[in-house]
Amino acid sequence: MSNGYTNLSGTDPNTSWDDQDLIETDDPITLPTQGQGGAPPAERVIQPQIPIDSTKSHMFQINFYRRYFDLNTEDFLVKIKQALNPINKSSSPVQNESEDEVTELYGFFWITGTLIFLMFVSSTGSNMLSHFLHSSKEKVKYEYDFDLLTLSIFLFYGYNLLVPFALYAVTSWFLHFPVRLSLTKLISIYGYTNILWVPITVVNLLIVLLVSNEKHHTILNILEWIIVLLSGCVTGLSNLSKISPVLERNTLQLYDNDLEKSRRLHIVLIGLLAFSHLLFTVVLEISFFGVLV
Repeated sequence: MSNGYTNLSGTDPNTSWDDQDLIETDDPITLPTQGQGGAPPAERVIQPQIPIDSTKSHMFQINFYRRYFDLNTEDFLVKIKQALNPINKSSSPVQNESEDEVTELYGFFWITGTLIFLMFVSSTGSNMLSHFLHSSKEKVKYEYDFDLLTLSIFLFYGYNLLVPFALYAVTSWFLHFPVRLSLTKLISIYGYTNILWVPITVVNLLIVLLVSNEKHHTILNILEWIIVLLSGCVTGLSNLSKISPVLERNTLQLYDNDLEKSRRLHIVLIGLLAFSHLLFTVVLEISFFGVLV
């Protein structure tokens, strides 16, 4: 009667395990199998598992995108801490090794997706709370605006993809920076910075609970503008502090250490990034933080 186990050390069931049995090898493993009609056992060859290289896959294979989501918890928390510090410059968008260098985009999709949901909940919740707590109109059914969810998706994913791509395109194909920026790193920086928008989604709900929209509509809107603009300044500073150093170094190399020309170009690039973020902040406030009258 068979004992239900296959001995890897040999055909003798009394053979003991040794160290070589536990060593992983790339050579094929030969296992004895029971022959038919009393014949000697035939050998069954098991080929070793070869790790899949995502760099050798093409864009129509799922494995191609594996490298963009290869992230452990420790690295994720480190990047969160870097994003929470607006003046942290440790995350550089320079490609140090090759033009094919990529970084993970898990944080970008996960944080941005979570923020989209929170923005919708905060905007809808604040208007709903204001309607039920402070509205003088009785028995009026509150109407949800689910278009805000669609707007939130287009606004956040659009801004955090288009601005890094525009910066990458201008510096790589128009200005021809000596050291090309990494597009995936730029997107990742903008994605992780989105976590700084999360607190205002909670503050927005708290303000509505404390301030009546009908009685103090102007005060409420002023408070919301102040909070959103401050958050916009912090998120913008976080992005610029990580991108500015590499832009400065590239402009210096581009103009052969001509300080005046390099400083002028550096200021223009930083100014355009700051203006785009200010415009994004204003659209964000108007779209999600204006309590309906």
